[in-house]
Amino acid sequence: MKNFRTKPVAAAAMILGCGLLALFVAYSTEAGQEAALLDRTGAAVIWGLPVAKLAFNVAAAGTVGPLVLALFALPPKGKAFSKALVLAGISAVLWTAASAAVSVLTFHSLANLPLFSEGSGAILVSFLTDVDAGRRNALTVVITAAVALLCFGVQSQRAVAVTAVLASAGLIPLALNSHAAGGASHADSTVSVVMHMVAAAIWIGGLAALVLLRRTLETELLAAVRRYSTLALLSFLALAVSGVAAGVTGIGTLEGLATPYGLILLAKTAALGVLGLFGSLHRKWILAKLAWVPGRARTTFAVLAVAELAVMAAASGLAAALARTPPPTVSQAAPAPVSLRLPGFVDLLSSWKPDALWIFLCAGALFLYAAGVRRVRNGGGHWPGYRAGLWVAGVALLFLVTNGGLRVYQEYLISAHVTTQMLLVAVVPLLLVPGAPLTLARLGAAPRQDGTIGGAEALLLILRPVMSASSAPYMAAAGLAAVLAALYYTPLLEYSSRTQFGYQAMAMLALLSGCLFTASLARATHGGPGSSLPSRLATLGAVAALYAAHGWALAQQADQLPDSRRQEWLITVGQPWDQPVLAVVEPAGMAMWIIAAGTLGAAAAVLSTSRQRRDPVARHRSGTERDHNLVMSSEP
Repeated sequence: MKNFRTKPVAAAAMILGCGLLALFVAYSTEAGQEAALLDRTGAAVIWGLPVAKLAFNVAAAGTVGPLVLALFALPPKGKAFSKALVLAGISAVLWTAASAAVSVLTFHSLANLPLFSEGSGAILVSFLTDVDAGRRNALTVVITAAVALLCFGVQSQRAVAVTAVLASAGLIPLALNSHAAGGASHADSTVSVVMHMVAAAIWIGGLAALVLLRRTLETELLAAVRRYSTLALLSFLALAVSGVAAGVTGIGTLEGLATPYGLILLAKTAALGVLGLFGSLHRKWILAKLAWVPGRARTTFAVLAVAELAVMAAASGLAAALARTPPPTVSQAAPAPVSLRLPGFVDLLSSWKPDALWIFLCAGALFLYAAGVRRVRNGGGHWPGYRAGLWVAGVALLFLVTNGGLRVYQEYLISAHVTTQMLLVAVVPLLLVPGAPLTLARLGAAPRQDGTIGGAEALLLILRPVMSASSAPYMAAAGLAAVLAALYYTPLLEYSSRTQFGYQAMAMLALLSGCLFTASLARATHGGPGSSLPSRLATLGAVAALYAAHGWALAQQADQLPDSRRQEWLITVGQPWDQPVLAVVEPAGMAMWIIAAGTLGAAAAVLSTSRQRRDPVARHRSGTERDHNLVMSSEP
């Protein structure tokens, strides 16, 4: 009994020691430099803040990881599910305390005041209520406290899903306060940092929860580890993509690798490589051992997982040190403005601005679609090659729009901004929707029988309400009109050109509304609300009038926009070329008309020539589903 208690304590002490040691080694030089500048704060603030951020990261992982693991890997009515929620609740309480400590220490660091100095209490209250950085810290405390309450009170999967989303949102304010939030002198990589933090939390917290719950899971451990392995693989890819994007933004040049920031980043990269090796061992060795000799494999899994957690703790310590180390792009002077010429077609193809989120989504879309096609064909089914070709073409165009020249110039030109939105609304969906990804998911993803949420269940849970609400083309057209109004007549217009969060919101809204409208036309072609040809053509005519009205509003003035919005665009975003404003005629309205005319004309031609016939996939569906019964009953 004594040995049974000693081993977990020793493992926890080793993991914690690795995190603190990595933090001390990485931050010691920078802390000495900072002490000379911030001598009034004292060592308690200089060292307390990175330690508090390490505790913040660990507690966040201990909250988000078990919640996600409970949803995707643990049966909802089992003991392990309930214990995972308890683990998440305890971690959320610690997360709240760490958030409060980070808030207080951040205030003292910014105010250059020692802890508990006279009069600091009143200034702290003002900081938390009147200053953006303080309000974000206070919001984090509120969110984490709410998550703690929910973890001890919820039991249903829907409530757990909401809690997991809220817990992930608790990481956003800290990212907004980080170096990645951008400024006049360096790029905004906030979304990359949030993506990085959420992926790390799922990976670290999920593995820690598995280790603590392995005895409770008993015969279900193999399935839980296999499902977690899929989450870990996705997290690893998201960490790699977002880490590269944030690192490139922070370093700026190769010379930046020799700075303290660059050296810590290299150490983190090495830790990620080691963790990738651990993940490969889990997938190729541990899963096989759990299937053949589950008794002995439990101990092997625990030992390997503890070693992996120790490396994860070291990486978290490096991350906490990195958050307190100014990147080279912050310390460097702002670059001199460069005079550019108006972009041409070649410029749009040769310019790049990689976006970690869309790189990850596009890569995931291709991988999952290929896996689905392979599973359907291995099960004896058929999947038309033209659908796969359209899907690949749509994802390729989506990648170019969100990472290429349009992504660069939409920050300066309203015409590039409009072209970006129209491609996402009108062109990309014409390629993605005929790829029939939902049909492929239904045929290729095996539904789970134990109540956990897999790929098929997640799609059904998320998309069914949206698809039902927009089943008729005229309802989807109304939603498209609302989205266009939000994109052009709300602060999202300016916000989407200046910040990553605004751009991602714009891109997601545009792509989703366009896909829903195109999908509603496709469903109507095969019967359903508004399925008659006159009704569908009338809906297309209404959407054409909508585009015409928006294009007319954009083309009314020489400056392409009503005066108030044009002034905001120029003053806030600016133009990086030396030409008079009136000489720069941006064809924003013309771009909208051309793209709308082409895509709506193509849709009208398809609708006019289509017959009431079954889809090639539908003709094979009965046989395919019958052939997939064995696949459906197996674990994905």
